[in-house]
Amino acid sequence: MDAGVVFQYRYVLGLLAVGVVFGAAAVLVPFLIAPRHGRGRDTLKTYESGIIPDRSAWRQFSLAYYLYALLYLAVAVDVVYLFPVALIYRLAATWQVMVEVLVFVAVIAAAVVYSWRTGAFRWE
Repeated sequence: MDAGVVFQYRYVLGLLAVGVVFGAAAVLVPFLIAPRHGRGRDTLKTYESGIIPDRSAWRQFSLAYYLYALLYLAVAVDVVYLFPVALIYRLAATWQVMVEVLVFVAVIAAAVVYSWRTGAFRWE
């Protein structure tokens, strides 16, 4: 490999090395400095704001929580895709781009309206 090519990528390789060192340190340092004693039954219990638990923390949640999470994730990801379009729109302001953006937003809106009509937003 040419020395000039390696020289051009020295910052990338340096940051990659720093990332690997920080990642390894984040795994190894807690392992080395963590106390090794006192791991009794009370240590492994669930602790929530000083309240002593009366049952196990492993219980089933309502499906509505997951439905809300998926709906939020779908809309949030779609909104994230709209930011680059909004930034570049001035450079490529044509009817084709406008129609594509409107179709994209219409699909998102249709999904939200469908979820609303089927009762996905009702908390029961």
